Amino acid sequence: MDNIIAMAEKLGKAISESPQAVALREAQKAMHGDGQVSKLLAAFQAQAQKIGQLESEQKPIEPAEKQKYDALHRQLIATPAFKTYNAAQVEFVDVVRKANDAIRRHIGGEEQA
Repeated sequence: MDNIIAMAEKLGKAISESPQAVALREAQKAMHGDGQVSKLLAAFQAQAQKIGQLESEQKPIEPAEKQKYDALHRQLIATPAFKTYNAAQVEFVDVVRKANDAIRRHIGGEEQA
């Protein structure tokens, strides 16, 4: 079992040091370092939380609330820093997915060369 844990540690380190992980961390720093994007992100998250709270309480969501959410979303995804972050996140998730798929193939007895 110690061998499995050691190998998992190596895999985690390799993923963490991958170009995709490095790019994701850099994009995240850039996004949070951009004052405009940070404000938009905070406003978007607050609005999403507000709508989520209304939904969980089964209260009506006013059209103005939904429009505000949509407008903040459009503004956020239009920023270069968020676009870069989103692309980096997709690339990173793809690496993790491929690693998980490789593990699943072996666990499921579907070893392939």
